[in-house]
Amino acid sequence: MDTKFNSFYFSKEDPDYSIKGSRDPLGFQVIWQHQGRKLIPFISTVSTNLVDFQILCLAHYFWGKEPDKRFAAYFLRFEQLMAYVRIKINKEAGFNGIDRVKQKIKDKNKVYVSNTKEDEILSNQRAYGIWGKYSRPFREIRFLNHKDFQSIFEEKINSMNDRVYIIKVIKKLIDSDKTEFKIDDLIILEPLLTITKKERTFYNEMILQVNIPQPYQNRLLDFIKETNPPQKFQLYSFLTDFSKSLSTSEMDLKEIVKETEYTERVLCPINTIFRYLQTEPIWNKEKLNSDQYINQCKTEINYTFHGEDGKIKNHLAIALTKSNWDLVKELEDLNKKTTEKRGGAPWLKISNELLEVFHTEGNYKKEDFNPEIDYNNGYFINNYDDLYKQIKS
Repeated sequence: MDTKFNSFYFSKEDPDYSIKGSRDPLGFQVIWQHQGRKLIPFISTVSTNLVDFQILCLAHYFWGKEPDKRFAAYFLRFEQLMAYVRIKINKEAGFNGIDRVKQKIKDKNKVYVSNTKEDEILSNQRAYGIWGKYSRPFREIRFLNHKDFQSIFEEKINSMNDRVYIIKVIKKLIDSDKTEFKIDDLIILEPLLTITKKERTFYNEMILQVNIPQPYQNRLLDFIKETNPPQKFQLYSFLTDFSKSLSTSEMDLKEIVKETEYTERVLCPINTIFRYLQTEPIWNKEKLNSDQYINQCKTEINYTFHGEDGKIKNHLAIALTKSNWDLVKELEDLNKKTTEKRGGAPWLKISNELLEVFHTEGNYKKEDFNPEIDYNNGYFINNYDDLYKQIKS
């Protein structure tokens, strides 16, 4: 197929970059994303499935021209079709929309693919499916700019026994707003989701490596290749081992690794304490000051951060050394400022010597929480490691 790519149109930002107040009451998401991007610049927290990247690549290849305003609608139909192929290949496959896909094929011999609500595989497929979660990293990685993009997928399609039928199906998908498919016929599309040797090399170059100044991610790749990290990722031990592997000429990267560790050692206890406060509707000052769980979560940070983000982190690190009541006052103030920026209402409020909690979504108490080993975020490292294993497997 004749495919030319000069510029690309994406109309929706990655929802991972749209701050959701219900899960980020203290505005930490921006802080840890900014920190994570110092090491891994393009992968997001939700772009963790190699097949989803592959589906985006295939959709662009079959479109065969520069994406226009019709491309997004076509892609959602393509995603639906590939979802039925995925479930046909492997009923245990994991992807967004799998539950609805299973329901749609239950006791049926045909399915419909369209841009109507009844055929979407998610409550909001555009936001929560591949488009919403992968379009930003796909664009920033610049998959379509690879010199061999067209030839890699053209060679793959041309090698398929049912090439003519497959192209006919995709053309129908492109041209029609609603298409009917017999479920048993979809197995013919299975070869689309195999990974050729050239394709695997392509994903290795585009996802695992970067071609930018200060390509720290490439050094991370070297480390993972050399050490083959265990299946269960543990952030602090990983960062310690990674730092030890770096030479004295890599002090800038060593500092980023150290800064990442201490960023989480500040944010995780603070977030854990806030979520614990949500477990009760009212707290009084005396109860808070004597609360052993809050004391259990607090830790001393012997590190000084720099830059704009550093000012916030240093402030929070100091807050962890204060009395429980003064720490809670800091959290109330931070939540108030965070929600005001988003035009929302605070989740909690202090009146006299009482703390009132208005929002309980996301509350938890991890009984055995240990600030020395527990963490909330992997700073894209665990996602990167998952993709590495998928590409190499």
